[in-house]
Amino acid sequence: MSKRRFLKVFAAVLSMVALIVLVWGCRPFVDRQAIASNPVPVASAPMTAEHAGRLVTWIEKEADGIEAFIAVRDGKVLLSHGAVDLPMSLASVRKSVLSLLFGIAWDRGLIDLDATLAELGIDEGAIPLTETEKLATIEQLLQSRSGVYLHSGAETVENKDGRPRRGQFLPGEHYFYNNWDFNVLGAIFEQQAGIPIGEALDSWLAVPLGMQDFHASHVLYDSRGSDSDFRTYRIHMSARDLARLGVLVQQDGLWGRERIVSKQWLDRSTTPYSVPDSPFYDGFGYSWWLNSELNAVLADGWGGQYLLIDRDHDLVLVTRRDNGNSILGYLVSSQLKPEGHPADIQKLDAMIRDMVATPVQ
Repeated sequence: MSKRRFLKVFAAVLSMVALIVLVWGCRPFVDRQAIASNPVPVASAPMTAEHAGRLVTWIEKEADGIEAFIAVRDGKVLLSHGAVDLPMSLASVRKSVLSLLFGIAWDRGLIDLDATLAELGIDEGAIPLTETEKLATIEQLLQSRSGVYLHSGAETVENKDGRPRRGQFLPGEHYFYNNWDFNVLGAIFEQQAGIPIGEALDSWLAVPLGMQDFHASHVLYDSRGSDSDFRTYRIHMSARDLARLGVLVQQDGLWGRERIVSKQWLDRSTTPYSVPDSPFYDGFGYSWWLNSELNAVLADGWGGQYLLIDRDHDLVLVTRRDNGNSILGYLVSSQLKPEGHPADIQKLDAMIRDMVATPVQ
């Protein structure tokens, strides 16, 4: 083959490979248009135009990475701004959502919090657990105090760099925000409850709460990034549907007159068992963040996924940034868009507290 022909063939093959990579990179993670099982609009009690204008101006000019915002008070929408109906990846907010599912399963007698990894048959193929590590309980995993320090999927740099040495702490002895714990909890939930996370979310929460955008197919599983046997479960949910979960927690597990999850579980899961090294949170419960100064329960996800439940003022706030619905979208988002920040949702909470306490003059 002549050099000229070789270069033509090489260019054609390279173009084909680039096209395949582009198509693969643009393939959507979830169908954002999938129809919810029982969509029911939430009642609205809008704040004044002046107050709403102040908040929107602050979001657009002062805050970072907020593409959807919703505020709910007394179960009614105060303000909705941006793409609140768009299912986006929850990132680590998934862990707080799974905690709610564990609560429902616990209420139904499907989960024993004292069950150990050994009793549940949990082990790793590539790097087997030690007998001591197998003594970790479901409760300790929910608290991120398992004492199992193995690499897992969806880890941040802080996870990797801050991980204790294997065997450094016994189960229950030390708090470390550990994706291994959270990913294993996804597998344990499905094993013990006998239902996939997506189906449980749909039938146990989305349907009774009337979620408008969630579909069972919005829960994905990802094995990339580690040799662990336990996949990362990823949940996509809209801001307005996530706000419903916040209202459920705010209302001690009641939705209208229906009991969805017990107050006993919510009290346990929002009790601080550890003090994280964070300027924004001073407690960690069963996969929920806590701020005692605000008397708030929070969920926090990479990129700008935040849920704040202000118990003293019956407020629920959600801020979201779209991290992309494809590999390419994720790469573009992570490199080109500013990340959200927990300080912003706490500032919005403070602003709304003042507004609802002080009428417009």
